Amino acid sequence: MLDRWTQPEGRKRLALPIAAGVLVLAGLIYGAYLWQFSRTHVSTDDAYIAAHMSPISARVSGTVLEVSADDNRDVKAGDVLLRLDPKDYEVALALARAAADAAKADLDNSLVNVPLTDETTQSLVQQAEATLAAARDASQVALHNLEERQGQFKVNQAAEAAARAAIQMAEADLDRARLDRERTKQLVEERMIAQQDFDHADAAFRSAQAALDAARQRENQAREAVAQAEATVRSQIATVAQTRRQVEESAAALANARSQRQQVKVRETQVQAARGRVAQALANLEQATLNLEYTTVRAPVGGRVSKKTVEVGQVVQPGQPLLSLVDLDNVWVVANFKETALTHVRSGQRVAVEVDTYPGATFKARVDSIQAGSGAVFSLLPPENATGNFVKVVQRVPVKLAFDPGENSRHLLVPGMSVVPTIEIR
Repeated sequence: MLDRWTQPEGRKRLALPIAAGVLVLAGLIYGAYLWQFSRTHVSTDDAYIAAHMSPISARVSGTVLEVSADDNRDVKAGDVLLRLDPKDYEVALALARAAADAAKADLDNSLVNVPLTDETTQSLVQQAEATLAAARDASQVALHNLEERQGQFKVNQAAEAAARAAIQMAEADLDRARLDRERTKQLVEERMIAQQDFDHADAAFRSAQAALDAARQRENQAREAVAQAEATVRSQIATVAQTRRQVEESAAALANARSQRQQVKVRETQVQAARGRVAQALANLEQATLNLEYTTVRAPVGGRVSKKTVEVGQVVQPGQPLLSLVDLDNVWVVANFKETALTHVRSGQRVAVEVDTYPGATFKARVDSIQAGSGAVFSLLPPENATGNFVKVVQRVPVKLAFDPGENSRHLLVPGMSVVPTIEIR
């Protein structure tokens, strides 16, 4: 019996069931492993690598003089990528600088004019006030003198009236003395009185006549005094009118001088306007300086040059895409997991990433975040489920997976590579 199993044919018969048993056992073990693995891990092949890609364009228009960036070359932040012809912008900068200098000079001139105008107008006001005060004083003096002249005129008129009254009295005395003389003469001739009485009457007559002459002389003097006083009053009235005109003219000059003070505000407004022009000129100067700096296009970030479309001699416009910089120091995985697989996925869980480009290599990562919505929600034409023809489809939700530090130190991973991430959920 033992010899039969030791024969070659017997060994073949024995190997078949053993191999079958081993295969079944291996299948069971692998199935158990897959079952256990599916409970603690989730995976998807709908995943790719993403990175920050910075499109580079010119800030100003111009002709390309030099291109320093080469395709698929790494550059650092601040490296020169290309240069544009700067001549037009150098001229614009010179014009802006000249305009700024002119605006500053205009401002300096305006600043000087403000105190000068203030002092000048203030002096004019003070002078006009002094002139007006003097004119008013002169007017008051003239009015006072007029009142005195008018009083003197009245006194002279009274004196003239008194002189006339004295003449009338002297004339009456003369008439009486004449009559007395004639009666006395007649009586003397009739020898009724003595010659001495006639002599007295004759002397009285002559005295009355002299008194009349004196009264008439005083009346003439009084008349001349009245005429002179009247002329003085008229002259003083003219003087008063003249001083009043001087007061009015001085008041008008003062009002004009005070109105000139408004020029100070005008000058101050001009200063503000000049400052505005200076600010505008400085802004234009700064813009011209920036435009000249923009003729040198530098890398805003470090990365690898990709998609270069610019060449020497090309005329470029602002915003025109020239090349792109890919930041390979910061790449991540966008994995579109089925919604049914995300039940236990949380931020911070460990992830093993297999890259199609590098079979057998595994990169370490962690769950960074889960998008707040499925991919269909953010698509250009999201599905409309309320149409009546609804078919339930398992949605996919993008999950961002961040590589551990140093995993892409050699820049082997680039955007767009297909990967298979496996998240350890337990």
